[in-house]
Amino acid sequence: MDALLAFHGIDESGSVLSYAPDDFERLLDGLQAEGVAVVALDELLAPVASAAGAPAAASAAALAGAPHRVALTFDDGFTSVHAAALPRLARRKLPFTVYAVADWIGRDNRWPTQTPGIPRFPLMDATQLRELVAAGATLGGHTATHADCRGLDAAALRRELVDSKETLQQLLQQEVRHFAWPYGRFDAAADAAMRPHWSSAVTTRLAYLPPPSARDVHALPRLDSWYLRAPERRLPLFSSRTRAWIAWRRALRAVKGAAYGT
Repeated sequence: MDALLAFHGIDESGSVLSYAPDDFERLLDGLQAEGVAVVALDELLAPVASAAGAPAAASAAALAGAPHRVALTFDDGFTSVHAAALPRLARRKLPFTVYAVADWIGRDNRWPTQTPGIPRFPLMDATQLRELVAAGATLGGHTATHADCRGLDAAALRRELVDSKETLQQLLQQEVRHFAWPYGRFDAAADAAMRPHWSSAVTTRLAYLPPPSARDVHALPRLDSWYLRAPERRLPLFSSRTRAWIAWRRALRAVKGAAYGT
């Protein structure tokens, strides 16, 4: 079984977007104790990735490795990922993916669509993003302005989904292929505009990944780290108890009609 884990900041603020550094350390320890392989996003998706240039087949390590695998993802590009997550992940030689908001690099998260009550967090600048990539991270896209992509016209969709990709590629001088929907919000027009340009796209749907043969690589669910706080209670990640907890939270979100995710 596979999963994508979704984080934002690694800090002590206690906000809905934050995961405490000590808890992050315990989570990594717990995954290791459980025998879960933390792999790069490309490796996790290799059997099913398609379209804009992703690998066509899984690596030997992916096919013969641990029974459970996860990829770590971070939305928005908060500086706390560079300050607190990078040292811990680099020490363990673990890969991860950061989805950056192309037109807000080096600024903060006060974009026009920001949810009221969310604290202000600084975003990594170009130098810090390059340092992440140099350390083995993958940089993905998160639109140009952190837009809710529903209802946008063709020109606005191009800016958010295509021009933003070109901005990041110019920044890094390398291809950027993976995408995350802000707030998990998109409609049929946005989905159709995204698919030709990105190898994968992640949503805010709360679920483990389906088997490779059943995955839509452009509509991938993730496990939001908000539901993995207090890792001593939520691990092992792939136990029947934790899977039941995630299913219950998913059902509760559906009943409430809550729009989680950023």
